Amino acid sequence: MDARRRTLMAQAHMAAKQAGCADEDDRRAVQQMVTGKESCRDMTVAELVRLIDHWGRMGAQVRAAAPACAEAPGMVTRWQLATIERLAWEMGWDAGLSDARLAAFLRRTARVDRAAWLTKEAASSVISGLMRWKRQRAKKGAAA
Repeated sequence: MDARRRTLMAQAHMAAKQAGCADEDDRRAVQQMVTGKESCRDMTVAELVRLIDHWGRMGAQVRAAAPACAEAPGMVTRWQLATIERLAWEMGWDAGLSDARLAAFLRRTARVDRAAWLTKEAASSVISGLMRWKRQRAKKGAAA
């Protein structure tokens, strides 16, 4: 288990407490309802982020940790990576930053194979493109 998953599992438990869910059975029932899995240990990173977002809507102040990235000048920021990951999840790409569909979008939009290799400007273009695509899909869904 990688460090990000461990961090997200801890944040999910903390968020549940902040949202007022102190009983373990109730917490597990909510986890089952939101992700389809009772235990945080069985959840993917995307499912943990979805669970933490759910607890945030219920009043928790905890937010999902942004993925790690190089803090080199001019390179993608943690905030941008977190936004790209959230948008990918909202598009239905459950593998987050490592999803093949996101990788294809990154190749078309920014000419890179991995989100961590984006520049700040390219990351902004990717975020704008994903948001635009998401709006177009929502319009198509509403029109149908």
